[in-house]
Amino acid sequence: KQEIVQRGAELRRERGSLERISVATLEALVNALEAKDPYLRGHSARIADLSASIAAEMGLKDEQVELVRTAGRLHDIGKIGIRESVLNKHGPLSPEEYEHVKTHVTIGAQILAPLTHLRDVIAYVRSHHERVDGSGYPDGLPGGAIPIGARILAAAEVYDALTTARPYQEKMTPEEAVRRMRDLIGTVIDPEVHRALELIVARRQSLVFLDERAAPG
Repeated sequence: KQEIVQRGAELRRERGSLERISVATLEALVNALEAKDPYLRGHSARIADLSASIAAEMGLKDEQVELVRTAGRLHDIGKIGIRESVLNKHGPLSPEEYEHVKTHVTIGAQILAPLTHLRDVIAYVRSHHERVDGSGYPDGLPGGAIPIGARILAAAEVYDALTTARPYQEKMTPEEAVRRMRDLIGTVIDPEVHRALELIVARRQSLVFLDERAAPG
């Protein structure tokens, strides 16, 4: 009986190791994908860190926070299935190209489907382009029907887009981005998620201010 218990524990450890290796491999693929575009480099890592901070600020349990972090790392894995000519295009997308790009969320969910221990992560990845007014994709889910992790990822994506320099826009300061995002509450962004993001940004800026005051000179 003791041998059976020990073997069961060994199998669980082995399964955990394989699961971590699978996620690490997928993260490496995302990094390779982002390395091709200087404007995307580090995007998924930033989304993961900010999304986890928002989740913690909202009072989600530690396990949920880590699932949100993993979803942030893997949210764009489906872009592996998008044509490079479309993915790397810096001009406006044609309607056909836009529809093609939109498939990255369902492709991502399909890629992750074998990782049955990541059911919540798969749901977050599939739904991170849903909008709280129901006009998003792929399923047109409204408000509370959108998984909380996906609502968090959606807000983190908007914030990252606004605070990252692009060929067609200057980057905003964190405070400017949060103010701009207020206009999207109730359409794109969940109000509770935005409230948590506001608190995080205010706290970070207070720390920057204190550091600057403490600096010699």
